[in-house]
Amino acid sequence: MKKIILAVFVILTTIMLSSCLKIATPEELLVSPALNQEKREMKEAVDNFRPPNSASYPVIMSDSDRSMSMIISDLDLDSSSEIISFYKSKVDDKIGMFILKKVDNIWVKKDDIKFNTYEISEFMIEDLNGNGKKELIVESYEPENTLNPRNYSIIYFDNKEVKVIKEIPNMIIEIADINSDGRKEIFSITKNLSDLDYVLNIDEFDGSKIVNYRKKVLKDIKKPYNISIGKIFDEQMAIFIDYIGDNKYENTDILVFNKDHKVLTDMRDIQEFNKGNYQFNVQSQDVDNDGIIEVGYKFKAPNYSVSIQDTKEGGLINGYFKIKKDYKLELVKEVYENIKLGYVMNIPKLFTGKYTINENDMNTNINFINHLGKEYPLIQINYIKKYEWQQDNELRNSMQLITENQDYVIAGKVLDYSDSLDDKERESYLQMRSSVQILSNVIKERLYK
Repeated sequence: MKKIILAVFVILTTIMLSSCLKIATPEELLVSPALNQEKREMKEAVDNFRPPNSASYPVIMSDSDRSMSMIISDLDLDSSSEIISFYKSKVDDKIGMFILKKVDNIWVKKDDIKFNTYEISEFMIEDLNGNGKKELIVESYEPENTLNPRNYSIIYFDNKEVKVIKEIPNMIIEIADINSDGRKEIFSITKNLSDLDYVLNIDEFDGSKIVNYRKKVLKDIKKPYNISIGKIFDEQMAIFIDYIGDNKYENTDILVFNKDHKVLTDMRDIQEFNKGNYQFNVQSQDVDNDGIIEVGYKFKAPNYSVSIQDTKEGGLINGYFKIKKDYKLELVKEVYENIKLGYVMNIPKLFTGKYTINENDMNTNINFINHLGKEYPLIQINYIKKYEWQQDNELRNSMQLITENQDYVIAGKVLDYSDSLDDKERESYLQMRSSVQILSNVIKERLYK
């Protein structure tokens, strides 16, 4: 009887304690209660100050590719963070932005800015003029303007007041410190109404206005779609402009910046570089995050020294190259993109010059090639209907799942034909095979931006 009474007492005690105590989630354990309270107060302030008949509008931060509806940053260097929040009007669908600041422990609205746009494409926080304070750069679309369909606006603090330089037309914008003076230049491309030439504008923000630093007419460029600014080698800075030419093929123009004389030189005017007759039909980017921009072109493996312009040909590789001091190219990365099936493969360095890719609508085969050019199967990647994958145990056991959606899966397997090769080439084959044993380490879902 005593045991029964004791058991009942334990149960009742447990129920009473569980009703009084809240078990914290792992996320809550990592964040102090005071910080949780502060975030709740910020969210409440944003909800209270958002204009009526409007909804929260998340924007993409350029440095993270994440969308955020509330951004917290100390813009004016007073050791107190401001809140930046975007919204979309339910009346006309136009986008607005307001800035909140805490004054005497109460959130107040410093400004509310309306943009003449239905879409914000990017949002940046930068110290443009090197004074330590941060400026907000808002990039928006203006689809009615067919010449320069984008705008950028700069929002900044001046003596505790919010000021705005609003909606400067452009096609493309990038921000970087090209002359290493601690201030960041604004690079934009615009199209002239008079002669329809494209113009590269290099501007600076002096604390109150935009001042033009350099301007260059881009005579031989058609349909530019991207700007990258970075090093080509050592400390030599350059501007990379990716565009689509009259022949519908993509290419990249490179403008070398002379920091001492503040002039731009087209790399096609450098004889050693022009000898290569390069056609870069892959967007330039810093693929290995070393501050040096790589140029790119498509090629048919294993021959990475010859660019392929007809991109309708299957099984092409995106090759990324560093420009060396002698203006020759050095291959640093190979990427295979299967756009139709939605995956990307980073080709291991061991594969360079020793593989081929054959593809059709459903399958991709990656092969080792020997010194005579004979192919030996190495990797098989298949498109498989989801129902078939779920029902076939033998299929699932024989292949590695790479990616899937509700309709299909992409799966693959690593093959072994090493016994068909002689000793030296067998060793090379097995090394390549070993580097791709877990296919999901080198093959990822292709993310569309």
